[in-house]
Amino acid sequence: MTRERVKGGEKNENSGKRWTEPELQQVLDLFLHDTTLKIHETNPSIIALALKINRTVRSIEAQLLMFRNLGKHGDYSYGNMNKLCKKLWIQHLQSVKSV
Repeated sequence: MTRERVKGGEKNENSGKRWTEPELQQVLDLFLHDTTLKIHETNPSIIALALKINRTVRSIEAQLLMFRNLGKHGDYSYGNMNKLCKKLWIQHLQSVKSV
């Protein structure tokens, strides 16, 4: 599938709005359940999730990168970490420990 890049980045009505916990939970679920996930704008799973929760593909990618960095290093090196991402990641780790 070929996607056309929009100069300045794609936008929709949720651009610039804060992420909700249910939205981020869906991004985390995608991250956790697709161990071979290629974080790229052409990935059909990312495109489908973006359409489902009405977010841009690039914003889904950014959240996936946050979760990937939390999994590898426990931080996010590209600026501000979304506090909800940290909260969901900690809940995920606690649920794994309790199993």
